[in-house]
Amino acid sequence: MTELEHKRRIAKNTAALYTRMLVRLAVTLYTSRIVLDILGVDDFALYGIVGGIVTLFTFLQTALNASTQRFMSFELGRGTSLPGSPADANASTTPNTGQTKPSRGARTALERVFGTSLTLFTLLALVITILGLTVGLWFLNNKLVIPPDRLHAVHWVLLFTLLTTCVNLIQTPYNASIISHEKMSFYAWISIADVLLKLGVVFLLSASPVDKLASYAGLLFAVSLVIFAITIAYSRRTFTICRFQFVWDKPLLKQMASFSGWTLCDSGAQLAVTQGRIFLLNIFTPLVTNAAMSIATQVSTAVYNFVIYFQSSFNPQITKASAQNNKSYLQDLVNQTSKFSYYMLFALTLPILLNMHDIMNIWLKEVPAYTVAFCSITLLYYLIESLSGPLWITTWATGTIRNYQIVVSLIRTTTLPITWLLLAKGIEPQWVLVVWVVINGFCYLYRLYYANKNNGIPLKRYAREVLRPVVAISVLAVPLPLLTRWWLTNGTLACRVAETAPIQWAALVVSTLTSILVTGALIWTIGLKPTEKKHLKQAILSRLQRKKD
Repeated sequence: MTELEHKRRIAKNTAALYTRMLVRLAVTLYTSRIVLDILGVDDFALYGIVGGIVTLFTFLQTALNASTQRFMSFELGRGTSLPGSPADANASTTPNTGQTKPSRGARTALERVFGTSLTLFTLLALVITILGLTVGLWFLNNKLVIPPDRLHAVHWVLLFTLLTTCVNLIQTPYNASIISHEKMSFYAWISIADVLLKLGVVFLLSASPVDKLASYAGLLFAVSLVIFAITIAYSRRTFTICRFQFVWDKPLLKQMASFSGWTLCDSGAQLAVTQGRIFLLNIFTPLVTNAAMSIATQVSTAVYNFVIYFQSSFNPQITKASAQNNKSYLQDLVNQTSKFSYYMLFALTLPILLNMHDIMNIWLKEVPAYTVAFCSITLLYYLIESLSGPLWITTWATGTIRNYQIVVSLIRTTTLPITWLLLAKGIEPQWVLVVWVVINGFCYLYRLYYANKNNGIPLKRYAREVLRPVVAISVLAVPLPLLTRWWLTNGTLACRVAETAPIQWAALVVSTLTSILVTGALIWTIGLKPTEKKHLKQAILSRLQRKKD
């Protein structure tokens, strides 16, 4: 493929993922509201706490998932073409079935990676089940603050959540195959199927004759089984490598274990901070604080998923470019992915931040204390994270990550003792999240330094093409929407608006539209290079022409 063809594929994948994520965001926010209403604040908080226990045992999944995707993309990069490299004449598509068949050498390597990872994930699922039913159950019964009358239901939640986790673990190698082969359309559609099934869970939950909390966990497990079956069926039909076979390749296992072991440092540190904060909030603050934290997590995750899916269309190309040692294309990908990720998230986040209080009052029947503050601060955290993603993907693509992972993990874990100290001193819990954001800023700076020193990402070019437009847009986009909202709620326009429409809705709609228009105009004028504007115009005109034809 030429560089232009790769960019067209990325644009196509991005458009598919972005459009479908709009549906996912809307449905996720709606279902969160209904689930909170059906379960109540206390049960909603309990579900988040118990899910946190299981998550403690799944930090290995993150490391192994990243390892599987990295090794698959790397092998595809060595066996297929990139800009500036000859096309692989041996790669083909099987007639009639449409199965993707890489070259013989690449296929053999991919089969070994897939089989080895499938073996590892199956064993990991067994280990997590044993740990969850022993250590997890002990921790739940002896360390957490659970109302005695809800303990039986919480035990069922633990069991169903463990089973859901095991299903998701075994599905991971299949997901890695889909992403590595850049089949983003299916990846987007399956995410919509997942969220629509969860919408159905909400309606079934309201009619459930048994305990709502236990029913919710059981129904989510059923959804995971359906998605698991669809994903495996598609993967087996589309990719020749996705055959259910256990492989114990010691050299490859050693490589993957080494890579996974070091990614485990950062994953474990991040998990310790996230779940440790949940447990500390449970110990030092009322249960309603955990409910607010759960809502903030759901809102921020729903919004940040736009960035995750967007970066998913770039990540395989970054790894393949690294495998081909194509430095120029790699630098272009990193800079473009970083700033486009930030633009996308900022355009979504700014109107939410400006109207967070009104959105929560409209969305939720009962808004737990600290919800507005938690959601706002968490969104700021993910704005920084959107810039970090391409940097750590670039580092992981090389396979040499030991020193990088150690330093990032040490920076992350400083959050936990500071969290304990602040809560023990009776400091308001929102300051715990402020510390989390600041420390993530230091992680970003180190990632940038490491990418420059070890991966050849030029700092001056990165600052010119990414940081300068990002900072300028962030500063210039805020005043006009903020002033518009103030005029509608407190200024001279407030009385006139109140005569024709509720001030809350008027301020929300007008400030949101103003924010989107101002941000869009700034991105176009100072956020895009002339070549990027040209490619964007061509892509839009091409799509319009196809629709017209």
